[in-house]
Formats: sequence, structure tokens, C-alpha cells
Amino acid sequence: MSGVELSMLENKVISKLISHDKILIMIHDNPDGDTLASASAMYLVLKKMGKNPRMVCKDKVPRPFQFLPKMDEIKEDFLFGDFDIMLAIDCGDIRRTGFDERLKDFAKKKRKILINIDHHPKNDLHKIANYNLIDYGASSTSEIIWDLLQKMEVEIDKEIATAILTGLYTDTGGFKHSNTTRKTLEIASELLKHGARIKSITKNVSLNKTVPAMRLWGIALTRLHKHSKYKIVSSVITKQDLKKCGATYEDLAGVVNLINTIPDSKAAILFYETEDGKIRASIRTENEKVDVSRLAKVFGGGGHKKASGFTVEGKLVFNNSGWKIEVK
Repeated sequence: MSGVELSMLENKVISKLISHDKILIMIHDNPDGDTLASASAMYLVLKKMGKNPRMVCKDKVPRPFQFLPKMDEIKEDFLFGDFDIMLAIDCGDIRRTGFDERLKDFAKKKRKILINIDHHPKNDLHKIANYNLIDYGASSTSEIIWDLLQKMEVEIDKEIATAILTGLYTDTGGFKHSNTTRKTLEIASELLKHGARIKSITKNVSLNKTVPAMRLWGIALTRLHKHSKYKIVSSVITKQDLKKCGATYEDLAGVVNLINTIPDSKAAILFYETEDGKIRASIRTENEKVDVSRLAKVFGGGGHKKASGFTVEGKLVFNNSGWKIEVK
């Protein structure tokens, strides 16, 4: 999408937000910093505009992001028919919303508007949305929200600035990943001018590791395996590991990024068992020649070129040859 097309689309989205009151902000399941930060910023902005926004997410807010503004306002469900507009924030695809069938029904109704704001590759959510505000070159959805706010007559206060900076910070790995651009850093600088609390962000996101979390990370590191041919580094975590350490799934945040720092590796994968008997894989790479989303799609997943994931039915099993995935 060209800059002109993106600008025209921004104007249309703003027009719809101005002309409607009841707006539902949808946060993707297993929420990360970008989707939560983007939703928080939009909620605050819509409130300033005198609107009646609500936020919904199928899953609970992870501990590191509970410091973000208005996280206590997020509900686990809503009657979608009560809203005129639905904003899908950083959702990636329909399934990631956690309400895929109901979302399809919403999109079919007349006088209902679905706006998709995202930076993921084109997917099935694009097909049902009335407006796709997409920028594949953006570091994060929060960066897209910032661009949108530049055209809206709303004061950017400390809370909004902190929310957007959190999204930039988390999706760029603390401004370390290759998706950190000159524009990203310029926006971060502007957000600091508006009072964004960088100390609070780093304290909660990067320095918020409990003893159980560190023990869990230790287990993941002891199980590191590097494939000699494909140069993929991987590790595994079972449900029993979490129980043994007294840890939660939130404590896994950041593990795959850490093992992705190993020199000469092309990608990193963390496999872990979920509570409902499945195996989730988080994949990361910093190699410009590698697109991990292609691997994720093979197993029904998706994501970005640099950060993707998938979920399969199965369990992790250890035998004489090492850890294996036993698919159901």
C-alpha cells in the first residue's frame, strides 16, 4: 500500500470513529505488549473524543503488562450486537481474535463496521473487514496507531504516550530487532517528549523476572539443541516443568528471544505444552534471508517474517534420541 493510499484510508477510519459512538476494541488471544498497548492507547483516545469504547480479550492480561492504562477495563466477552464498530487490533488472522465465528457474523450484518488495524501479512481477516488499515513496514501496530493519532485532534498525554511506547518497545525487543527503523526511534523520541514513562516500561517488561521464572528459563537453556544442518536452535518446556518451578505461562515470555541470540543460528523455536493438551511453538529470527512465517503456515499458524508461531495437537516426549513431538 502506497503512502497516499494509507493516508486516504486513515482519513476514512477517522471519519467512521468520529461518526459512531459504541466501539468495541478487540485484543488478540494470548495477548502481547503490542496488542495491549495499541488497545490501551485507542481506548484512551476514544474516551477523550467522548465515545463509548469497550475492550475485549479472550485471555487475561499477562502480569508484565498490567501496568498499562485501563487494563482493568478489559472484559472477557461482550454482546457484539451492542456495538456499531469493531476494531481488530494486531490480530493477525480471524482465529487469533478468539471469537472467529462471532466476528464473521458481525461482519455480515448491515450497518456494522469492522476495522482491521495491523502490520501482519495479508490473511483471512482482511477478507471480511470493511477497512484494512495495514502497514507491513511498521515495526508494530502501535506505530500505526501513532500515525493515526497524528491526524486526530486529541491531546497525547502521558498515559497514551506510555502505551504506544510500550508497543514499540515490546515488538522491537527493546529496540534490538531488525524491525527497528529510523522512524521507530523518531516516534519513540516524540513519545518521550509527551511524557512516556520509559522507566516504568523497562521495569515491568524487561526487569520483571521472578524466581520461578528464572528457574524455568534455566530448564529451557539446559535443553538447548542446535540442528547442525538447518542451524535452528530449539528448546522445550513441559507442563510438568512449570509445575516443578511454580511458574506460569507468563514466565515463558522472552525465552525464545534469548535463545535467538546464539551466534550463527538462523532461527530459534521454543516448544511448550499448553494446559489444554496442545503444543505451541514460538519462532524467531534475525536473519534477513529467513521468513519464519512460512514455517508457521505449514502447521496452520502464522505471524511476521521475523516472529511467528503455531499450535498443534500433541505432547512432548523424551526418549533416548532426545525430545520429540508426539502429534495426535
